[in-house]
Formats: sequence, structure tokens, C-alpha cells
Amino acid sequence: MDIIKFSIENPVKTSVGVILVLLFGVIALARIPVQLVPDVDRPVVTVRTNWSGRSPEEIEKSIIIEQEQKLKSVQGLWKMTSLASLGSARITLEFNVGASPERILQEVSNKIDEVPEYPEDVDRPIIDVADTAGDNAIAYLLLQADDPDFEVATFYDYADRFLKPSLERIEGVAEIDIKGGRQHQIQVRFDPKALARRGITIAEMNSALRLDNVNASAGDMANNRQDVRFRVVGQYDSLEPLRDTIIKYDEEGSPIRVADVAKVELALEKTVHFDQCKGKTSMTIFVKRKTGSNVLDIIDRVNVVVDQMNAEGGVLRSFKNDRHGLRLRMAFDDSYYIYSAVGLVRNNLWLGGGLAVLVLLLFLRSVRSTLIIAVAIPISVVGTFVVMWFADRNLNVISLAGLSFAVGMVVDNAIVVLENIDRHLKMGSPPARAAYEGTREVWGAILASTLTTIAVFAPVLTIQDEAGQLFYDLILAVCAAVALSFVVSITVIPTAASLLLRSSAENIPSPSGVVSEEPKSRFRLSNLFGLSGIFGWLNDAWANLIYLLTFRSVSSAWLRIMLIGLTMFVSIGLSLLLMPPASYLPNGNKNFTFCRMSTPAGYSVMENYYVGQRIEQELKPFWSAKNSAEASQHGPVVDQRTGEEYTEIPALKEYFFVVARGSVFMVGISQDPDNVKPLAAVFNKSFGVIPASKGVTSQASIFGRGAGSSNAVDIEISGNDLVRLKIACTYLEKELQNAFSKFSVRSSPDNFNESGPERRLQIKQEVAKRLNISVSELANSARAMIDGTFVGDFDFEGDNIDLILLRDPAAEISPDEIEELPIAVREANGKVVMVPLGQIADFVPSEASQEIRRVEQQRAIALTVTPPNDIALEQAQQTIMDVVAQARTEGYLGSDIFVSLSGNADRLSEVRSSLMGNWDGWNWASVGSVALSRFFLALVITYLLMTALFENFLYPLVIMFTVPLATVGGFIGLWFVRQSDPSQQLDVLTMLGFVILVGVVVNNAILIVHQALNNMRGEHGAAEANSDPMPPREAIRESVRTRMRPIFMTTCTSVFGMLPLVLTPGSGSELYRGLGSIVVGGLIFSTVFTLLVIPLLFSLVLDAVAWFSRPKLGSPIAPAPSTSIAES
Repeated sequence: MDIIKFSIENPVKTSVGVILVLLFGVIALARIPVQLVPDVDRPVVTVRTNWSGRSPEEIEKSIIIEQEQKLKSVQGLWKMTSLASLGSARITLEFNVGASPERILQEVSNKIDEVPEYPEDVDRPIIDVADTAGDNAIAYLLLQADDPDFEVATFYDYADRFLKPSLERIEGVAEIDIKGGRQHQIQVRFDPKALARRGITIAEMNSALRLDNVNASAGDMANNRQDVRFRVVGQYDSLEPLRDTIIKYDEEGSPIRVADVAKVELALEKTVHFDQCKGKTSMTIFVKRKTGSNVLDIIDRVNVVVDQMNAEGGVLRSFKNDRHGLRLRMAFDDSYYIYSAVGLVRNNLWLGGGLAVLVLLLFLRSVRSTLIIAVAIPISVVGTFVVMWFADRNLNVISLAGLSFAVGMVVDNAIVVLENIDRHLKMGSPPARAAYEGTREVWGAILASTLTTIAVFAPVLTIQDEAGQLFYDLILAVCAAVALSFVVSITVIPTAASLLLRSSAENIPSPSGVVSEEPKSRFRLSNLFGLSGIFGWLNDAWANLIYLLTFRSVSSAWLRIMLIGLTMFVSIGLSLLLMPPASYLPNGNKNFTFCRMSTPAGYSVMENYYVGQRIEQELKPFWSAKNSAEASQHGPVVDQRTGEEYTEIPALKEYFFVVARGSVFMVGISQDPDNVKPLAAVFNKSFGVIPASKGVTSQASIFGRGAGSSNAVDIEISGNDLVRLKIACTYLEKELQNAFSKFSVRSSPDNFNESGPERRLQIKQEVAKRLNISVSELANSARAMIDGTFVGDFDFEGDNIDLILLRDPAAEISPDEIEELPIAVREANGKVVMVPLGQIADFVPSEASQEIRRVEQQRAIALTVTPPNDIALEQAQQTIMDVVAQARTEGYLGSDIFVSLSGNADRLSEVRSSLMGNWDGWNWASVGSVALSRFFLALVITYLLMTALFENFLYPLVIMFTVPLATVGGFIGLWFVRQSDPSQQLDVLTMLGFVILVGVVVNNAILIVHQALNNMRGEHGAAEANSDPMPPREAIRESVRTRMRPIFMTTCTSVFGMLPLVLTPGSGSELYRGLGSIVVGGLIFSTVFTLLVIPLLFSLVLDAVAWFSRPKLGSPIAPAPSTSIAES
């Protein structure tokens, strides 16, 4: 079926097809989810195991090491990190991108079940599986009260029961996490002396409570046609039965009840962290989305639900709580940045499309011709939405940037087709025939260019890491748009041309073959700005220059070789000179500044709270300021990482901090979303009031997990000797702070796991045996005396809360007085005696680790370096490795201590190796790595595809010479952007620009070579007089002359279509600005030099083929007529 002919003969059917594409495109656009960046799915499994009251060393030895031995063999495991802290163990397993979460969960569960045994009172491990796509919260809600004396943390149970379910029911919400609250619990507060006087041991009291607090099935019994179930009900559901519980009977036979020796109260759990916002206590609620859901829709729905909660009759306006003035409000969400970023790229898309159409108008000087080509833009772009919808992708900054890049490219095929149709019209062909012949003549060339553009992306799609998933959306958008533009160019364009363009008698060639003036039309802009004459002169002059340079002689051949060689040498040399160090991913300009401050080891939660309050007061001038002008009065501030001074300081729209054991976490939101960077300097300046603490401030990355930076480098220092690890890390931290700044280096665990004060209870064996008390019973008794011990669940108003047995905290005592507390113990003869706790165990002062971190089954400490935005990740890596080498030279790092760069450093190495290969000198490993790189495979695929289309292995090599020309142009374009914005790096998204160039820049060379071959075969015109085969020299000149105009048109439309992406800064532009500069620079540079290098190189190839094909002198076979350049 001849689709070109069918489309021209059936314009109504073609029009219906276009309408259907546009209709379904609009429907798809309304249904595609919108978010900031594509989903990046790296499955992460967390295994949490609680062992109440146990030290990190005990948890490491008894739990983590045992679990690690089983988990290390899980298939697809990328990294295993473990953390032992007081009372809990956590193992984090990161898997390769694309691994099945269901399979991983099942395999991890099976491996955990293989652990031989745990200590008796260890809780069952909890396994959670998540993906990094939904790991970051999309919104932060703050719950505060108008009453300054009301502690919002006491509201946790109500929030968990009523607020959390309402938010979790919102469509698209995956998880609601509440921080900063204190749960209620039932506390049985005993008096140790009262227990001892009555001869009751703590173990007996604990046992009485546990045994009575039970609901159990007693079985069932048949009764006629029914089964009657029997159930023993004893679980506490009110305080009175608990108070009335009989512990034992005294010697007189009277019952001793709980109320006789203890108070039973509904109380709040021990404070483990604080939340505070602008001087008032608060609770923070994190909203996390489901993967693939529409972020903007979710935030809109959350705002609606929050308004309903705050309204009269809402859950926060109940009589019980209304007196405190509780309010829930949105402190931060991603919607503003998404709207700004998507709006910017959408505007760039419109502007680029408009510029491309304007360029067409300047070249074509015809409104009709311009409109015919311009229809390719909406059809291709809107049709791409249908492809994305069926591919189950979302609309984000990267996919929209891909469409913006494609705007200038989608008209390329239409330009080539219409320009050739216009040439046939000028030669006197009727419109229908001109449309058919003009399209048929070039459809092979545009098919080749389309396939090469699409085929180069095939190797990139095989990259399976995070960057590969980011590439996918951009590649899908570009490929879909370009493929649709090919279909449009061979169906819609010839159909529209046959209906709208006209030829006249004046267009028929004269006997001399000269075509008269162009057809008169009120839609044609004759000689607009004189461009017609200028371009015509340039066209002829350049073609004649090529004709002169391709004259076959020894001097001409050497001149051509020298020109080509010089161009290639300069291109490669400039590429190596201008190539900047690489980075992983851009940070973006998200309005979210955070700081994690590490306080001295052993600081209590309350002391950390005082630290947070002091910093809050230092920052009060900024969070109480009404605008930037008022805030700037407290400046200027200097960023100590970069030395940059800020005089215009934004006011803090929101400021809150969260306090936990060992650290204070602070968050600031700027009133001006476009002026965020000064906040890091403001935070760092405030830390001066806490000289003993260390803080690292960063602006959250749009790609970082949690609040991490996408340019941060993780340094893993591992070994079995924890003391030597601390010494090594102390040295490395000091040197790295000198290399970067003290605000750029953070350790994990905090403070290198410096030990905090500990009292170890060492049981006196002889006394314990005489008193018949075991180590386990002593531990439970001591836990009840100090921190409280868990007894069971209590049914409180339909919810289960903890039932805790603990010493009455009303009688305050110091740690030194604990050993004087009396406890009752039962001797072997059954007699109950009262002895001080210190008589059973020695209280030995000591120090204990706060946390123990392990990486790949070895103890480890991590240093995280967050360099300034203008320092590339690769440059930071080199600085770090220099510091590590110096540490080894000076003996701080022995052979038993291992140092490795992980996190973003690992990912950059993986992506760079996948894209470009690893070159480490001339060896087989380097050659193999480069040969398997995606860039090299893209070159090979492009070459083989052109070989198949040209049916020749030699001509595609000529075309491939455009790639080095484009490469140097790409680096020149990136260099110009970096002059205005030093933070623009050669990140992995920018690297993709070189792959795009491979498929784009060959198109111009294809047009020249394809047309030259057509000319040599006599397929260069519709008129009989112009259908004779041309000699090669004349064929090349004519191909340059006839294809120079469409080449400049396609290049200019592509460049001007992408130019707004490069020149317009704003939210999200960091994602595509570097990529755009490479494509624009590569197109401009390669186009100019392609018109020189490709004709010269092609002429040399034809000369060489003719020379090698010529029979030797004296051959009996007469040579056939030659078509070499020599005979032209």
C-alpha cells in the first residue's frame, strides 16, 4: 500500500485521523499524573528488631550479626547497612533497580526465618519494603495550638485515631507519619519500699498482671444445630479491675491488691523527642504518596481535608479540644515548585514552538507553507501524550523537557518534504503530482534520519539504575514525537500541500531549463527582509566553493585531506580541553533548607531541646520578619562553604525543629521561593551559640532521598577495631573540613559514636545464688525500677495501649541513689527478704556506644561530604581521595581499615561507565569497557542502520564524521552556560545530550549524501530534461546547493525551538538546561562544518573508490565509462 498516494487521494480520511489523534491526546493529557520528576524505583527493605533496654553491643552480637549471616546471600542485594542502637536493631537492604518487591520481601522473610534463635525477650522482626519513588514526603503538616501552655505532644493519640485515618483515606496517599507526639499508656507506679515491706517481688507483681490480663479461647461445643464458642475474658478495659488485681495473699490470708502498693494512672510515655515551630510546641505530620499518583491532585485533596478538620464541626473543633485552639496547617508542599517548574517548561514549549514557526516563515516567505509545516508540531506533541498515557508514564519536568527538545525536531521531516514539494512545483508539476513525487523522493532520507534519531536511544534504555529511569521519560517523549512527525510528514504534509499550494504557468521551465519567478500569492511574503537574495547568493557561493575544492588533482586531494584532518584535530582537542568534571544529578532549587546538628555525646533529650530553643531564638529575627527587606536588616551573611556574601536575605515563612537523642533537626522555608540559598548561611551563622556542636546545612535536592543532596559523597570507613576507626575518622573529618568547610562534613553515627556515660550492673554471683535471683530477674527488676517494663496491652476506649510497670516517678532520685532502693527477693527456702539493689549487683561506672553502624558485615563510620553546588561531584571525589591517600601515608589508615566512596559516587561511576565506558589506558579491559558503552553502541547502531538503508558500508562512515564535530559544539555550548551559571555541571542528564546528538546531527549529512547519490543515479528531478545521471563532482555540488536551504531550516528550527530551555532560568531548569546547551551547541557547530567536511570527505571516498576500481594498465578488458570525479 502506497501510504503517500492514499493520503493525497483521501484528504477527508487523513483529516479524521488527525482529529482523532488530537482528541485522544487531550483526553490523555487530562488523565496523565503530574509530578516533579519521574519515579525512580530502587527497592529498599528494612528489617527492624526490638530488644527492650539492651545496649548496642548486645544487639549487634545477638541479633544483627546473626541476621546478616543469612541476609548477605539474598539475590539482587546491592548494599547492606546495619545500625544497632539502644533497644533496637535495623538492617537496611538496598536492591538493584527493577528488582521485584514481592520476590524480595518473600526471600528476605525466608532468610530471617532461618536465623536459629533469638534471646527470649526479643520481639519478632518487622520487615518493611518500600521504593525510593515514594520515600520523600510531598507535604509537611504542622499541628499547633493557640494556647501557648498546651503541650501539643499530648494530643498524639487523638491525632492518631482521628486525623491520621482521615488523611490516609485520601486518594493517592500511601502513608501518614506523625512525629513529635507522646502516646498514652497505663502506668502501674509502685513504691519499692511498700513492695519490700509486704514481701512482694517485682517479678511476682509483673506475673500477676500478665496472667490476669488475658483473653483466651476455651474452645467450642455443639448445641443442636449450632456451635457454641467459649472464651475466657480477663483483659483489662478499665482502671478499676487493674487496681483490684490480687498480687498475693499475706500471712493472715488477706489479699494484697495492686492498689495497696501502687498507683494506677493514665499517663504519657517518656519524652523521646520534641517538635517546636516558632516558639510553640507542635506535631509534624508527613504525607507520602503512592508511586504513580498525581502529586498536585493529592496536595489539593489534602488541603480540602485540612480545611474540613479546622472548620466548625470538624474533628479539631470538638468541645473537648476547642478550648486550646488547635489548628492543622500546611507548612510545606511540593506543589509550588511543581507548578513553577512545569509552568516554565510549558512556556518554553510554547515559546520554542513559536520561534520555530517564525524561523519557518523567514525561510519560506509563505504563510501557507509555514502553516502546513507548523501543523506537525501540535499533532506530534499532542499525539505524544497518547503514547505516554498508554506507556503508564507521568507528566513531569523531564518528559516535558523532552517534548520541548522535540519541538524543533518534529518539523525537520516536514521541512524536507515540503521543500522538495516546493521544488517540484517550481519545475512545473501539478500540485498533486508535486506532493507525491516530492514526498516519495525524500521519504527514504527522512526515514533514515528518523530511525537514527530513535535507534541511538535503544542502548540507553538498557541502563537499569536510577539515572536510566530518569532517561526513560525524556527518551520516550523525544522518540514518540519524532516517530509521529515522520508519519505526519508522509501523510498530512503532502495532503495539505496538494490542497493549499498552487503552481502557475510561470513556473514551467523554459527551453533553457530556467524557471521563472515564484507564483504570485497574497499568502507569500516576497523577499522578506532581503533574505531570499542573501540566502540564494550564499547557496550558490558555497556550492561553487565545494565544486572547486573537489577538483581531482594531487594538490586538491591533499588540500581536502588537510582541511578534514585539521577540523577533526581541532574538534577532538577542544573537546578534551573543554570537558568539565562530571556530577551525578542536579540539586534543583527546592524551597526546603534543612540542618542536622550533632550534639555532644551523652546529651539528654531535654538538653538537646534547650539547644534547639537557643538556635530558634538566634533565628527569630528571620522567622518573625514580615518580608525580605526586614530580614535583610540582620545581614549580610557569608556562606562559609563558598565565601559568597548575601545582602538580600529572605524571611523565613516557616521554621521548626525536631529534637531526638543525639541530634537536632531544623527546617526552614523561605518566603521567597526564588531566593533560598542564603538560608544555609543564616543557619550556619546561628550555630555559633553552640560551640560544642557540629551542624551541616543543605538545600534539599529534588532527587535526594529524604532531605539528602544529590551531589553528596558518602565515605564508608570500615574495620573491626572501633577505636582505630574513630582515630582515622577524626583525622579525615578535620582534613575534609579544611578542604571544603566545617559545615560540609557530617558523620554517621553522630560524633563518631563517641561513648556516653553508662552504669553497668554486674551481679554478685554468691549473693544472687543465696537469694535465688537470676540475671534475667535482676534485669527485669532493674528495668522496672529505672525505665519501666512492658507488661502487656490495655484496652483503652477500643484501642490497645501499653501497660507499663515502673517505679513511681513522683519520688525523684538521682542515678547514684538507684543502688540504695530496696527490692524484695525470695530466698531458696521461700522466705521473702528485703535487700538494697546495690547488695545484689555492683554498679560499675563505664562508657557505652550510643550507636554501632555496620556496612557489609563490618563496623563502619560514614562521613558525608556535601560540596557547594559549583563543585562537581567528580572534583569532590578527587579531593577526598587525595585526603585519604594522605591519611594512609601518615599512618592513620592501616591495612585493616577500608575506605570506599558510596552513594552518589557509586551511582555516578555506574552511569558514566554505562554511558561512556571506563578508560584506564590502552588495555583490553578499557577497550572492552568503551566498546560496550551505550554511547559507542549508539554509534554502531546508527552506522549499521544507515548501512542497511544505503546498501553500502562505506558511505555511512562519511556521515559518522559529523559526530566529533557535534561533540566539540556540545562542549562549547555547555561552556557558555557555565560562564553565566557556574553551578551548571556535566551531570548524567547533561551527558545524555551527546547521545541525542548522535542521532540528530547525522541527519544533515544524510541529506547531502542521499541527494548526491540520487543525482548520480538521475533521480534528482521530475522533468525529463533534468533526469540524466550527474557526474559525482556535479552531483555533490548540486546536493549541497539544493539541500543547504532545508539543512539551515531544520537546524534553525531545532535550535530556536530548544533555545528557551537554555536561556530561561527558573524552577526545574537545572534538569534540562545543560542538556539543551549541548544539543544546541552541537547542532550549530556541526551544521556549519558538515557543509564543508562531508562534501569534501565524500568526494575523497568517491575518488578512492574510482581509483581502486580502475583496471590496471595493459588489461585486456576495456574499462566501462567511469563516473568518477576526475571525469567530471
